[in-house]
Amino acid sequence: MVKIALNLLLSTLLWANVFDQKCETCHTRIHKPLKKIFFDYLLYHSSERRVIEAMKQNILHPDKKRNLSKNLYKHSVKQNELDILLQIYWNRYKVIGKIK
Repeated sequence: MVKIALNLLLSTLLWANVFDQKCETCHTRIHKPLKKIFFDYLLYHSSERRVIEAMKQNILHPDKKRNLSKNLYKHSVKQNELDILLQIYWNRYKVIGKIK
């Protein structure tokens, strides 16, 4: 049981590091803060499922009609990594449960 919990914790920390390396550094460089993008999607789509699905579609298949910011960027994230990275993104910036 302890091994399972430790493995889960270590894998979460590893993926959080990948998120910081792949997503944070690039978005900082192009001056598109992830927090602002998150709140734009949250305002428009309103639920976790819809926000994550819309982000996934925009990252994998960019389209000016669906993109909220009207700027298209090529992302270098593989589809199998994307689900984990979007979940980390959601957990990092979500407001649900943080407002008192």
